[in-house]
Amino acid sequence: MKQLLSAILFALLALPVSYAQSQYLSSKDSDPEAISMLTKAGQSFTSKHAQVNFKLKVTFPGEAPVTSEGVLYQSGKSYNLQLKEYAIISDGMTRWVYLKGPNEVNIYNESNGQDWISPQDFLKLHTANDLVFVLAGTRADGVSIIEAKPLKGRFEEYSKITIGIKGGALNFINALSSDGMRQDMSITTIAYPATMDAQKLFTFNKAAYPGVYVEDLRLD
Repeated sequence: MKQLLSAILFALLALPVSYAQSQYLSSKDSDPEAISMLTKAGQSFTSKHAQVNFKLKVTFPGEAPVTSEGVLYQSGKSYNLQLKEYAIISDGMTRWVYLKGPNEVNIYNESNGQDWISPQDFLKLHTANDLVFVLAGTRADGVSIIEAKPLKGRFEEYSKITIGIKGGALNFINALSSDGMRQDMSITTIAYPATMDAQKLFTFNKAAYPGVYVEDLRLD
């Protein structure tokens, strides 16, 4: 599951920030300036179709990094996340996780983020009530660094999340898991197409995958 989640984490660099544990106990303790920057960066994803191209690097302790490229298509509650080994597709109600090697698809109910961190959760971090945000400063290249402290909830398996914003847009997000796994994804381009083919992008067409094995894990 962590390999699936890593596909939606964007990062280039983790910078340290010191915040007193007693000061940041709920999302209400977030830095207003950090929230303002995140809100501005996230608003474009809520009002437009978006195509995000990225480079991903996943590193497990003691192992060589694994690097790949991917693309995320997003429109409202629907999304399509494409990586070399798998794809995650959702029409907002049903989620298909397609494993390209074994030609297998697992089908789930879309859970609105209660037990799953969807791309929308990371594109709209400013709405999260299980993170506390602190503006750590601005790098020489103009990227503002925001540290997110995970609270109890969807992000609690992560010990640290670092977000970079440049020119009002997301530049990277870094996540370090409590077990030492690190995910680095840098955003290369963001485009806002006027239209998107929902039938093609946000549903799984079994006929397009001859011999695909289907595992329906939806709970009625």
